[in-house]
Amino acid sequence: MAHTRIGPAALAVLGLAFIAFGAAVKTGVIEIHRGGGGTRAADTVAVRTGAGDVEMPAGQANGKSVAPTTAPPTPKELVSDTLVAEAAANDSNAVRPTPDELAQLASDLIIPVVGVEPKDLLDTFDEARGNRRHNALDIPAPRGTPVISATAGKVLRVFSSQAGGLMVYASDPTDRFVLMYAHLDRYANGLADGMPLQRGDTIGFVGTTGNAPPNVPHLHFGIARTSNVGRWWTGMPVDPRPLLRR
Repeated sequence: MAHTRIGPAALAVLGLAFIAFGAAVKTGVIEIHRGGGGTRAADTVAVRTGAGDVEMPAGQANGKSVAPTTAPPTPKELVSDTLVAEAAANDSNAVRPTPDELAQLASDLIIPVVGVEPKDLLDTFDEARGNRRHNALDIPAPRGTPVISATAGKVLRVFSSQAGGLMVYASDPTDRFVLMYAHLDRYANGLADGMPLQRGDTIGFVGTTGNAPPNVPHLHFGIARTSNVGRWWTGMPVDPRPLLRR
């Protein structure tokens, strides 16, 4: 029987192939799953909504998945802030967002308070406010810190309410999502209904208007998926935190 002989060049090629495969497994490009086999190109992250969790592709930084971090503790005083979104179950404009819609929005978003880092974001979406779920993100910051537009879009309504104080409702560029900024200390000069927004435009300043606790200035930041941004007070609540950390 003839024997096939592998030369030095072939051995070198095989060695490089094994090294490349090992590197891919180590960095997560290829993942090996016990029991079922198969590969997965990217991890996912669960985004909480008023209609349950929606799985969205996890964020990437230099080709590696962004590792989750534990949220800082929420100041106890914030429980007195009872500004919450209306129940989505009774909202005909509430739409469950798709993973692609969330991924597109996340790719556009920046944190709407100057100087706040992703690691500093509280996990307040599921917390109780009064007798209902909060459905929003509270972002504490010193009074007067600029509040900036988290994405491009337009101002839907400059609004004031007993609970939210000085508020701004804005749309994203796709007109799928409404972004709400509340408890502002004051508005940016010239802010008006219908005006276009660029990502990073100053729209106001952190404060405690409405029912915010006076000793914890913060931005109440909400996102909702709606079928009609003209009805800016409606929509399916979406947790902003995983979108801002992506």
